[in-house]
Amino acid sequence: MKSSISTERLTIRPIENDDCEAIHRYAGDPSIDMMMFFPNETIEETKKFVEFAVSEWAKDEPEDREYVVLLNGEIIGGVNLEKFGDERVFEIGWTIRNDMRGNGYATEAAKALMDHAFEELNAEVVQAHCDSRNRASEKVMRKIGMTLVDDTGTRCYPKTGVSSGECLYAIKKP
Repeated sequence: MKSSISTERLTIRPIENDDCEAIHRYAGDPSIDMMMFFPNETIEETKKFVEFAVSEWAKDEPEDREYVVLLNGEIIGGVNLEKFGDERVFEIGWTIRNDMRGNGYATEAAKALMDHAFEELNAEVVQAHCDSRNRASEKVMRKIGMTLVDDTGTRCYPKTGVSSGECLYAIKKP
């Protein structure tokens, strides 16, 4: 079901084709070097990402739900929810524009989307992975009630070939 989610400060809505330039503002930021598929080096890469997201939303049951996060009508980041193996397990992720970080927006958006997964999508588990150096994402995971499941993972970034440690956090349906 394609719908928006509102929080105290934010609107979280499915990505649309017209969002490409605003998405590229955060997805093309070279400082996002601990995300698996960002940064996008060109606007064309971001266009492909947006086209994929829009095509997923056109499905009756999207496997990957990509949203934009809006503050006062302006796109400040993105959050996603993806089915992970088992139909009742979802992976959550987020990115907030560099100039908007440190204001609790990632926590607010992630919590709202996690609640949506439990309440509307019948998720049993919501999990998140992050680079072991990404203390900000780990902080968000803890703030939304997730606990560390495994900190022995490894990830290799497809764009750079760099390898790093990986942490897995999860929360079960209350």
